[in-house]
Amino acid sequence: MIYQKMLNLKSNENQSAAMTLMGTDVERIVETWHLLLIESWSNLIQLGIGIWLLEQRLGAVCIAPIIVVLGNISMYLEGDSDEDN
Repeated sequence: MIYQKMLNLKSNENQSAAMTLMGTDVERIVETWHLLLIESWSNLIQLGIGIWLLEQRLGAVCIAPIIVVLGNISMYLEGDSDEDN
């Protein structure tokens, strides 16, 4: 809707700056969606294969790296929530 209105306006410096900013925002949104839709499922497959390979070589000890990763993620999330307050 905004994009269509911008296309119909007469061109001058202020409008071209707004158009540039809008293009940058659209690019960021597309990159984020690409990360969420394309890379996340492939990363989960990689993670599953990696854990399976570790389990084949190490047995039940393969749980240790998972615990370390989950601990780091929880500390990272706690750090982010502390900065918000």
